[in-house]
Amino acid sequence: MATGTDAMIFSALATHLRTMPDALPIAGPNINFPDAGEDKPAKFIDLLFLPNRTRQITLGPDPQQKLGLLQASVMWPKGYGLTDALDVAGQIIDRFKNQTLFASGVKITISSEPWAGGPIQDDDRMKVPVTIPYHAFEPEA
Repeated sequence: MATGTDAMIFSALATHLRTMPDALPIAGPNINFPDAGEDKPAKFIDLLFLPNRTRQITLGPDPQQKLGLLQASVMWPKGYGLTDALDVAGQIIDRFKNQTLFASGVKITISSEPWAGGPIQDDDRMKVPVTIPYHAFEPEA
């Protein structure tokens, strides 16, 4: 169970994505993907967690504001076009738009509408990055 503020934020955001109806498999940071003995799926979501500098709102021990981004890249097989990958990106955007999540006393707010970036072509697949901005406050001690 996550106990640090950033860990709780990441866990809540990743869980919100994983519980999306018809969710693709998710490759999380520093987790073996796929499981041993399995082939990498043709379509999946690759997560990147980018916490930013803490914003000190008040002096003293009051809870401070945490800012950052979750990037959920839609990984799509080469040669299958862009439209379906953009549809999945749109589903992720809709999943997080105007959301507030809670995790062990941490209130996590999606601070503006998530957006899809332009497609990036790799050798064997294309990715469409979806950026999800958030802010949260540390739990009170």
